[in-house]
Amino acid sequence: MPRIMLLVMALGLGALLTACGVEEPAQTAVPPVTRRPEVPPPVLQALSPTPEEEPSNEDTRSRRDPFRPLIEPAKPPPASGPDQVNCPPTQEFELASLKVVAIVWGEMGRKAMLKAPNGRGYAVTEDMRIGRTCGRVHRIESNAVVIEETRRDTEGRVLKEEVVLRLREREG
Repeated sequence: MPRIMLLVMALGLGALLTACGVEEPAQTAVPPVTRRPEVPPPVLQALSPTPEEEPSNEDTRSRRDPFRPLIEPAKPPPASGPDQVNCPPTQEFELASLKVVAIVWGEMGRKAMLKAPNGRGYAVTEDMRIGRTCGRVHRIESNAVVIEETRRDTEGRVLKEEVVLRLREREG
């Protein structure tokens, strides 16, 4: 039995040594390095347009300005009629956007200071016209300005509406 064991060990050792043989690694083919061909820098004359490539003198006024809004707010129609003859600069603002800043009264009558959305102040007196529909300042009270607007409904009837702009009390 020891002989058989010795024989089996010898065979196993022989198989192990033949399997662990040193082999040279296979060499892979490396492609040669290719360089791009040298390109000369462009000549300044080549960059300037030739007479055939001159920019066109096309009229660009017919094109839309990309910076203007697609939908523009409709401007009110110009004032017409005997009642709406002359509107001051406050006609470009809605009455709701005007704020009463101050009210002053004395020997010369009552005046109110209105602040517009553009930051400017406008002094108004009674019977003065303001707003997009050219409403008339009906009266100036101690804490409010009452504006009477006249407009037509869809059936053509004349409607009179009073809009009250109140003076805000200071807080604190």
